[in-house]
Amino acid sequence: MGQMRFLVAHQSRVPDDAFERAYLAGMEWVPWRGSKRWVDRDLSREFTLERTEDESGNLYIPWRVDGFGELTLATASLMEREKHYLLDLELARGVVNRLRNQVADWEAAGLQLPDDFRADVGRASAALIEAVVGQSDDHQRLESSTNAIKLGLEAGARLATLYTSQAFAARHEQVSRLPTMLGAVLGPEVPANRIANSYLDAANSAAVSVRWRDLEPSAGKFEWDALDAQVAWCQQHNLRVIAGPLLQIDTEHLPEWLALWADDFEQLQSYIRQFIQAVVQRYRGRVQVWNCAARMNVGGTISLTEEQTLRLVVAAIEEVRREDPSSPAIISVDRPWAEYLAADDTDLSPLHFGDSLVRAELGVAGIGLELNLGYWPGGTLPRDVLAISQQIDRWSVLGLPLVVYLTIPSGCEGGDPSSKFQTLPGFAGGAGPESQQELAEQLLSLLIAKPFVQGVIWNQLSDEAPCEFAHGGMFDGQGLAKPVLATIASLRKQHLM
Repeated sequence: MGQMRFLVAHQSRVPDDAFERAYLAGMEWVPWRGSKRWVDRDLSREFTLERTEDESGNLYIPWRVDGFGELTLATASLMEREKHYLLDLELARGVVNRLRNQVADWEAAGLQLPDDFRADVGRASAALIEAVVGQSDDHQRLESSTNAIKLGLEAGARLATLYTSQAFAARHEQVSRLPTMLGAVLGPEVPANRIANSYLDAANSAAVSVRWRDLEPSAGKFEWDALDAQVAWCQQHNLRVIAGPLLQIDTEHLPEWLALWADDFEQLQSYIRQFIQAVVQRYRGRVQVWNCAARMNVGGTISLTEEQTLRLVVAAIEEVRREDPSSPAIISVDRPWAEYLAADDTDLSPLHFGDSLVRAELGVAGIGLELNLGYWPGGTLPRDVLAISQQIDRWSVLGLPLVVYLTIPSGCEGGDPSSKFQTLPGFAGGAGPESQQELAEQLLSLLIAKPFVQGVIWNQLSDEAPCEFAHGGMFDGQGLAKPVLATIASLRKQHLM
């Protein structure tokens, strides 16, 4: 049994439920399952994680940072030892080491860095050195560690901005307008005029939800009117259409009558094939991209083995390719950091799940990544911009275009209580519409600048009930545009077709 111990002296920096969300991960960023316990001391708290593995790993844990709110930070790689680690010091070491490594990687790729930025990195490194040297003085170490974390994150945000501006410049040397798809997941009906006019100024694409529950409420009896109207509206306004997911095994998508066949896998697979065949036959030629399956890596309301899950996704892809061989077909995964694996018996990480389908050579043309930041449980823990950039780059190793489905909340309280996903109260993006806009501007620019990201889709158009993500829309519950919409419109005007 492997064990790591951490002394938490700076408890004001640790959210109340941080230990429940903390996890250890190895070199491939995949969390290890294990147990956690802590012991309160006079002025500190000792946090222990136990797991079956005994190799080196990184601790990921929520941490409060001045000016950033709550972020999930990571230590550098740590070996097992009898003595406890000082958590604040190891997080500072992790932030600064990651910054220096990313600087080296991007410089090797041709990124030009100004001298004053190198001074920023130097200040973060100096603060880390002060923390290491001052380990015997708790007050000095805590102050220096806190400073190193803040300076490292600020330099990381600036590094991401430098990368974004130079990546845009390089891409625009080749083409004046980028073909990246930019839009949102539409609601159940055609957008009302007030929303529609603002949306059309900002978007060149739209994702239309294909909810089996709504389309086939009774077996064999289809109701196409709402989806017909949405697809027609998109065509009328020259929006590129992503249709799907065609397969998603949760209560919001599966029809009630399918529960009768939940224990009969072969019949279940047959019904799924029939439904997808009907949808693709009807909308073939009017859809530019098919999202064959979504969130299958995190399970759902039907109990399936990993083999059965993969077989259903394969069936969905095969039906789409058979009925519409000319339109690209993608599959999308949720929670790419795989935080859920720390308490789940699933063996395949999101990246391994996607890789297994790509290697099967089924005709998958791209991968969708859901980043629902600041929603928990069921979403992605808050991460800084540099960490998100590194995760996106990691998925590029599959050699396929990426479509990023992004949500950032504009508030923490008072949203639709029926929303499936609620926000974390300490997330910076949940402080208000302006915070949502600020983080969205950083992330959207970064994503669009990456050449292998060929689509960015805001995962919820409006907060009008019922909605999936509390406070997650471009428009509020009254249909009024949030500031984030102006940012999206500006990015389209500057960079996109």
